[in-house]
Amino acid sequence: MKTNLLIVIFWIVNAVACYGQSEVDSLLHLLDGRIRDNALFLRQKEQRIQGLKIQRNALIRTSDKGYNFNFALFNEYKNYVSDSAIYYLNINRRIAEELKDKNKWNESTIALGNLFVGLGMYMEASELLKAVKANELNDDLSVPYAIAYRELYLGMGKYTQHTEARSTYWAQANRFNDTVRDLTPEASEEHLRIVEKKFRLKKQYLDALKINDRRLQLTSPDKPGYALVTFHRSLIYRELGDIANEKKYLALSTLSDIQLAIRDNASISVLANLLMQEGDINRAYQYICFSLENIKAYNTRIRSSEILNIQTIIDSEYQRKNEQKSEQLKGLLLLVSVLSVLLIISVLYVYKQLKKGRASARKLAAANADLATFNSKLHDMNTELASRNLEVAEANHIKEEYIAYFLNECSIYISKLDNYRKMVNKKMQERQYEELARITRDNSLTDEELKELFANFDKMFINLFPDFVDQVNALLSDEEQIVLKRGEVLNTELRIFALIRLGIVDSLKIANFFGYSINTIYNYRTKMKNRSRVAREDFEVKVKKIGAFM
Repeated sequence: MKTNLLIVIFWIVNAVACYGQSEVDSLLHLLDGRIRDNALFLRQKEQRIQGLKIQRNALIRTSDKGYNFNFALFNEYKNYVSDSAIYYLNINRRIAEELKDKNKWNESTIALGNLFVGLGMYMEASELLKAVKANELNDDLSVPYAIAYRELYLGMGKYTQHTEARSTYWAQANRFNDTVRDLTPEASEEHLRIVEKKFRLKKQYLDALKINDRRLQLTSPDKPGYALVTFHRSLIYRELGDIANEKKYLALSTLSDIQLAIRDNASISVLANLLMQEGDINRAYQYICFSLENIKAYNTRIRSSEILNIQTIIDSEYQRKNEQKSEQLKGLLLLVSVLSVLLIISVLYVYKQLKKGRASARKLAAANADLATFNSKLHDMNTELASRNLEVAEANHIKEEYIAYFLNECSIYISKLDNYRKMVNKKMQERQYEELARITRDNSLTDEELKELFANFDKMFINLFPDFVDQVNALLSDEEQIVLKRGEVLNTELRIFALIRLGIVDSLKIANFFGYSINTIYNYRTKMKNRSRVAREDFEVKVKKIGAFM
């Protein structure tokens, strides 16, 4: 049943492979940037270490002689510079001897032994751990002691060349592993790691992933344990054949290690090997070189040998790829050389053809220049003609409107004159001479007729130029705007410039139309120009263009 479930999981993983691959690409780009910024994380690490050293030096004369600060410095150095980590643990062992504190001595010795195991110094680690008496350990040190022995026997079993001894070492490792499992709480990281590994070795990968989920909840990328948990998760995905997720968690593990300046990193070399197999040789070479630099700075023989083996493979592939590129470049160079010869021949041929065509080109250029000049003149003429046509069209439009208007007005006035003639004739027949004299002396009739004439003119003009008032105001400054009284269509000032818009610019003609003196008209025109927001000489020119056809 579990096997079938694993098959289903495998197909689900393949179904989301495209999404997973894009996520992996993003993580790899992020990792490239973190490697470039590695110096920044190293500086931050050095600043933390320097801060601890300052505090340690300030408290060196206390009763514990800086023991706790030495241990803090060891924790900073244990995955950063192994020699410094060893140095501070040895100082703590001497402090414990001076203080005659057996618990502190055991603690420092177990930590040093565990560090030696990680560095591949199995003989030295074994000698140190033998000096610790298990029956004298308190509860806090029993687990680190069992872990140190477990890792010692696992390492010896992995690297020994003696087959029978390997079985013995691994049996001892399993015994101490059981001890660690029994001594640790079920929800602790160490206990969960043991359970997860058990499921992984039994190929119960779904159960292993569930345990790993619980381990991930106990840590975060800014904590040292995160890199180990994600590395173990990558091992599960490797067994499942899920390369995308394996690379994802190797990348996450490496990112955490770089940001925390942890140089003892196994994930990046495995990731480099995967990338090499996929053909991403340049990135694999970059990662393995970065890993080797870290391991040299950390100073561990085991990791160096592991990385050197991978580096040898990647170097060979890198050289092979370079040689392949070199061969391709040679072929391209030959092709370019042949193409260059052909190009030279083509250039010579073209040059001859160009030489022949220069004379024709000069003649053509001269003809084109003449044609361009002619086209320019023709364009100017067309523009001028279009302008004249617009003016004629506008004038015709205005003439048509006003002819109709004045024909109607003439008809009205003829009717009025005829009525007036009939009235005078009637008065004369009735011998009402005094009444006729009174009527002829009364000017009110003339005033009413003028008023009606102006009203009709205003109505007709605004019908032709509906935005005339707004356009005139646009030419006046803000404080000089014309505001018409209620019921007014145009006032005297606007009426004068309405005539100017219609082309009547002679002040005498305008004066005759209104019945004003020529000076009055001149004053009106001058005042309006003075109120203008544009140049005085441009004011009437712009008025003439109001409502012009475009």
